[in-house]
Amino acid sequence: MVHAQDDHAAPDQDKRGRIIAGFTLALVIALCAFFLIEASSAARVGFGSLWFLTFLPAYLCALICYVGDRDGTRPASFYSMVPVAFAFIVVAGSMVILHEGVICVLMLLPLWLFFGWLGANMMRRSRRWTADQNTFRSSLVLMPLFAGTLEAQVPVPNDRYSVVREIVIAAAPEEIWPYAVSNRHIAESEGRWTFTQSILGVPRPRATTVTGFGVGHVRTAYWGDHINFEERITQWQPGRRLGWRFAFTNSTVQDYTDKHIAPDGEFLKIDTGDYTITRLSPTTTRLTLRTNYIGKTHVNPYAALWGEILLGDVQSNVLAVIKARAEARHRQGDHAQR
Repeated sequence: MVHAQDDHAAPDQDKRGRIIAGFTLALVIALCAFFLIEASSAARVGFGSLWFLTFLPAYLCALICYVGDRDGTRPASFYSMVPVAFAFIVVAGSMVILHEGVICVLMLLPLWLFFGWLGANMMRRSRRWTADQNTFRSSLVLMPLFAGTLEAQVPVPNDRYSVVREIVIAAAPEEIWPYAVSNRHIAESEGRWTFTQSILGVPRPRATTVTGFGVGHVRTAYWGDHINFEERITQWQPGRRLGWRFAFTNSTVQDYTDKHIAPDGEFLKIDTGDYTITRLSPTTTRLTLRTNYIGKTHVNPYAALWGEILLGDVQSNVLAVIKARAEARHRQGDHAQR
């Protein structure tokens, strides 16, 4: 009886050992890829590449399944759970050990889950038609090198995107204009709830100051206790339009948000912005805020979805601050007249 139990336990221990070996091997490869990318200055093979965001998770999850189920006897649920477990380990390790920012991790997670699942299930299906195991092992080892080399030959696009938010304010354009130009001493309680600032923790605007009036002068935006950047005025039409070009003269944005997403870096360039003030009636005005940026990765369409969320949240919060201040000023004017 004892021998029978031992014989039954041995295969289980061997299977657990293979799973641990598969995860360990995949994590070592992922860590090596991380440090190689960190040491590289080329955006096309970096964190914004198709290789890193799609092929690598598919390859690593396929590798885990290959090592963890050498005889192909595990159920489909094993192949579905591997990507979830691996993505969780990568995310936790990235934040705790590598100190990655939450924005970068959040953008990575959906792609790593989906393509990890794809790679795992491709491995499951491949066991039905792979006859030459030696050839298959060799191709599995060489796949990352081949994919990365191939993508490195593809030019990186420079695509322009715009994020637009607007709000209707119960005030006249001349009452709104001063708050479009500058806002001092913005309290933490001002603005509105947003996913980006309330959940992800991106600092909220604290103040916007201006050195003078008219084209050529500089607005300086302050976020939280540490972030600041310049907006150099390119359009000045009081009560109608204010435009600017962004100038990131320091690294505070990526230092206090996410180190891999610089606002004027290898993946992204936040370029210009503007306010447009449109009178709707004697007592209501529409204020529109536009931010224009350039995406410089092979996954621009996917990154643009996050740009719409993240930049859109920041814009919505700024517009809410202006609305509250302009409407308060309008009410004060009404009381003074009475």
